[in-house]
Amino acid sequence: MTNPITTADTPQDAHIRRKLATLWLLVMLNMVYADILAFVSAFITPGVIDTLMSGYSGSVKLSQPLLLVSALLIEVPIMMILLSRFLGYRPNRICNLVAAPLTFLFVLGGVETDPFYLFLAAIQLSLLLTIAWTAMRWRTPATVPQGSPIS
Repeated sequence: MTNPITTADTPQDAHIRRKLATLWLLVMLNMVYADILAFVSAFITPGVIDTLMSGYSGSVKLSQPLLLVSALLIEVPIMMILLSRFLGYRPNRICNLVAAPLTFLFVLGGVETDPFYLFLAAIQLSLLLTIAWTAMRWRTPATVPQGSPIS
């Protein structure tokens, strides 16, 4: 037997999905640009290339497991661009409320003291707070009878 009441994807819900996906895209673009500028900075800052060649980034020992963890954590905002657009209300909201703080901590963990990085990290953190705020305020879509023009 089918349920005569279904959850509708209202225009407001579609707007929230687009907004979340766009915010995640902006987070990702800022992360990519911060990494590009970090590479450029490494070439113009004396001693940084030598430190990298010795297997360290600052005081952090570079290793394959560390790079894998970094790759997994960067995949979160990449996947959230897609998931925010296509997941249903409940899993979408939950994923955003988990992914935003996780990515927030990832950004904080990578903070360097270069002014360009602090600027881009502040933008990323602001965007992540906006994502969390949007997901928290997103309410359950209205239920409508199946077969109505909205469903």
